[in-house]
Amino acid sequence: MSVLVQMRVTAPDVDQFVAAHNKFAPLFAEMGAKDRRVFRSESDPNEVTLMADWESHDAMHAASEKYGDDFNKEAGTEGLEWETRIWHEL
Repeated sequence: MSVLVQMRVTAPDVDQFVAAHNKFAPLFAEMGAKDRRVFRSESDPNEVTLMADWESHDAMHAASEKYGDDFNKEAGTEGLEWETRIWHEL
């Protein structure tokens, strides 16, 4: 069952984060992410959230295991606390 995944973090360098997002987008797409987009908070310019439709919660976890560490290094978010929310369509 597909899920909408929201992942939020406060990125020290948003431009670096967006560059990493763009670089890794095809890799995450190969693993089941669709319409993966990044948003910036209006109230905090360093708070960003990634939103993506995933084929399944398991597919998202598999991609995170495979590419998560490399993504965080590229994005400048290594060691930071992420908030993840999984949404199911009603």
